[in-house]
Amino acid sequence: MIRQLRCNRVVAGLFLLLWCVPTAGYAWGVAGHRYANALAVDSLPEALRPFYQANRAWIVHHSVDPDQWRNANRSEAPHHFIDLDYFGLEEALRFPQDYWVAVGLYGRETLEKVGLVPWRIGQFYGKLVRAFRERNARAIVEISTFLGHYVADIHVPFHAVTNYDGQLTGQKGIHARFESVLVERQIRLEDLRPQRATRIADPVAAAFAWARRSMKRSADVLRADLQAVARDRSYGDTYYQTLGQQVRRLAIRCLEESGRDLASLWMSAWIDAGRPPLPPPASVHEGEPLDRPTRDPDLPPPSAD
Repeated sequence: MIRQLRCNRVVAGLFLLLWCVPTAGYAWGVAGHRYANALAVDSLPEALRPFYQANRAWIVHHSVDPDQWRNANRSEAPHHFIDLDYFGLEEALRFPQDYWVAVGLYGRETLEKVGLVPWRIGQFYGKLVRAFRERNARAIVEISTFLGHYVADIHVPFHAVTNYDGQLTGQKGIHARFESVLVERQIRLEDLRPQRATRIADPVAAAFAWARRSMKRSADVLRADLQAVARDRSYGDTYYQTLGQQVRRLAIRCLEESGRDLASLWMSAWIDAGRPPLPPPASVHEGEPLDRPTRDPDLPPPSAD
């Protein structure tokens, strides 16, 4: 099922590769999230950048961790998408941004089918504000990292629509062809440019705006897919060359906006916390294996048994 396996396509061994050497074979699931978190560090103002730069390796490497949490916790899955058009295109434009209003209108069970990523972003934003206020260096790094995953997800066109794999239009597989294979073949870190972070007053409202933009972009990718298939029904080199001519720049824009918007949330959380002095710029995970697994901070700690 695509919903459960969205970002688990990449061979586990790739997870151990060093970020500083971009290599062929990355799919969006790993590369896209790492690109977004790295770009976010580079997009920060000078007041924040040294602390984040000191923790860059961890922030980049663990950007994909929320996908790993889904394997042990099924309730994590709705946090990665929102099908804005579930109730129709007109409703998508006025989808309620208040979680409890949405629950009252649609019911909790239906809302979990539609997806919860804007509110997940708001939830982790609140955690980050608290971490800044407490000057908790480890919490700042970890929450910033995990927040980045959800921000990158909402910038993927097929994380915002019910036709998330082209299954409704006879284009099944477009999700992976766009966010995995196209990126693997045609985008490298050096193709991307950091953008300046800006103040975000309402993270949930911003997340809904990003989702609406992604929803519209999904139509562009679907049209490009039809053109590419018309030239190469085997999904070979000609298919991807044609697809890339149409939407490679769009994929780059999605990644660059992910990094910018994530940096903007980090900066805004610090501002909302009162601009506290940051902890000294040092790695908070110094001496730990870089690939040590993490867990959802909302889950209770594992039993000692």
